[in-house]
Amino acid sequence: MCRPFSNVIFDQPMPPWNPLFGHLLALVPVMRTLPEDRQQPDAFEALCQAHENKDGDSVMYLDMWPFSDPLMIICSPTLAAQACSQENNLCKPPMLHTFFNPLAGGENLFTMNGAEWKRSRALFNPGFSGNYILQQTSHIIDEAEVYVQILREYANKGDMFSLDDVTCWYLMDVIGSVTLDSRLHSQRRYNPLATALRRQIRWHVLESEKWLRWNPARPFVQWYSSHQMDSYIGKELDKRYAEWTQNEASTRSIIHLALQGYMAQQKSKTRPKHLDPEFKKWATVQIRLFLFAGHDSTSSTICCTLFHVTAHVRSSQGLHKALDLVLSHLPLHVHDPSIIFRYGTNVELNRLLLPPGVAPGNASQAPR
Repeated sequence: MCRPFSNVIFDQPMPPWNPLFGHLLALVPVMRTLPEDRQQPDAFEALCQAHENKDGDSVMYLDMWPFSDPLMIICSPTLAAQACSQENNLCKPPMLHTFFNPLAGGENLFTMNGAEWKRSRALFNPGFSGNYILQQTSHIIDEAEVYVQILREYANKGDMFSLDDVTCWYLMDVIGSVTLDSRLHSQRRYNPLATALRRQIRWHVLESEKWLRWNPARPFVQWYSSHQMDSYIGKELDKRYAEWTQNEASTRSIIHLALQGYMAQQKSKTRPKHLDPEFKKWATVQIRLFLFAGHDSTSSTICCTLFHVTAHVRSSQGLHKALDLVLSHLPLHVHDPSIIFRYGTNVELNRLLLPPGVAPGNASQAPR
């Protein structure tokens, strides 16, 4: 094989280019400055800082063949906003399918383009409203109480444990409740859906255990995990559909929003006894996507927030005082969604201004 010279745009800003290795050699000195457990976007950010034009609106082109198509790395907030804008409507590249297919199982909101994306996004829009999030507060608190109990158990034992693992199971229960309108209880016991998704992530996102990439059992494990998720979600869809046929549901969980769109299409037709297989497959894919995206990034944000709070004593003391002040005036087990911890909210907002705990990057395909 030979390196395609069409990958290179010589009159554009880029690191030193090698005819044989492209820009792969430019990553070597950058990787030496980063921790061993760094994420891919961290390397690109460091590369940008080393080679970007200091004009405020710069971009940088990278030739990473054969590992990826040519990349344009945006080093400007202004240009990044344009690239992410729905007005420009840049097509999503095929590389997203490779990443999301094992996790979602097919065409989903992250990989759709054009009218199909707009139609699907409009269907789930009510699930992103502020009022809907507030309505879920009681569900979140139910799972948070279990989460706190588990943390207390570890604290009493004095053993070392992985906060990320515990928090991932907690958020899996939260997003399961919000998405499926049912509790998974995966923090305390085995749940096939939660276990299958966490297994799928472990065997697919190979940052910490790269040896799994070459494990011959990987395709079979991914197929089995995908089958488990599809089977579990399919049963939930059938159960919710049976509820719909008896009495139209009023909640706006993800599964109910999907069924609501399906019912809207069936108004002029005789309501079938069973869900259409094509719709069931489409809905399963979207629900799998919400389960993955909803728990993984949020758990990392919580872990990073707790780390920064403990690392900054003044913030930690202020947060403790604010919580003590509010909680001391409340009876135990009072679930009041109207209570706002202002100091805690400010701590979280300041954390979100820092580099994200999970940074997948935004991939779009410019028109030829």
